[in-house]
Amino acid sequence: MVSIGKVKREFPPPAHFIMEIESYSQLFAKFDDRYQSGVFEAGGYKWRLIFYPNGDKKKNASGHISLYLAIDDANNHRDNNWSIYVNFKFFVQDQNENKYLPIEEAKGVVREFNRMKKEWGCDRLLSLEAFMEPSNGYLVNDCCAFGVEVFVIKSTGCGETLSMVSVEPAESTHTWEIPNFRNLAYAGSQYSESFTVKERKWKIKICPMGDGSEMGRSLALYLILDKEESPQPNRKVYAKFKLRVLDHRRINHSEKQLSHWFTTENSKDSKWGSNEFVPLMDLYDPGCGYLNNDGTLIVHVEFAVVSEVN
Repeated sequence: MVSIGKVKREFPPPAHFIMEIESYSQLFAKFDDRYQSGVFEAGGYKWRLIFYPNGDKKKNASGHISLYLAIDDANNHRDNNWSIYVNFKFFVQDQNENKYLPIEEAKGVVREFNRMKKEWGCDRLLSLEAFMEPSNGYLVNDCCAFGVEVFVIKSTGCGETLSMVSVEPAESTHTWEIPNFRNLAYAGSQYSESFTVKERKWKIKICPMGDGSEMGRSLALYLILDKEESPQPNRKVYAKFKLRVLDHRRINHSEKQLSHWFTTENSKDSKWGSNEFVPLMDLYDPGCGYLNNDGTLIVHVEFAVVSEVN
């Protein structure tokens, strides 16, 4: 049973090999055995196409075209126990539309080529009736063309294990006390010292007069993966955490629970928090308790989960 593609491909043509046949009728009438193509290379190995214009009689495929991919004996294998895993796809040219019809032995199947099994393919690629039907465009002016794409699957041994690790209470929190906070109103963004949680370095960023659309209206507070932290390129670090601005009376802390995939690159993913953390009117209101008597503001972060990749 073959898998015939629903969509014919116009461009590009088959990537690795195209076998064009002229005077097909003479081949069909006189050639009752198989035709073996020349050698071509794909995926670091040498291959051939094996073509039966009248079907592979050994597979009871009379009335069909049989087509196989064969690994060539010219390949130098390290030992007799070699194995090559391959996903491949045949094509038949529709000359009426100048497109290629993809045909697979089975959709997405991967075959193992080895010393004992050097050929895989389609016993019944197409029925001769369908192949010779003029409206299909496979045989035009007694000419036809078949192609193949060969993708060798090579394991590199690379991989990773992603774990979402719960952070133990003893190392889950960091507190940042900012004295004389009122004096920082026009000093711009402020950053905490770097601190470590789950072997990652972090910082807290605070914007006393707000950030972005909330400038002049709300305190902005963010967690940042420190630039000194260096995940592999394009790899992010996930964290689930809570940011708090503490009420020194311990009555009404302002808190937001957040989660984010962080990166150290200079992008929107390098920080995460809120630019609407506490309205500035409430922040400086003595009745709300965010600033204690000497003007100290206390910011707190508590981690719940941090990703680890091995």
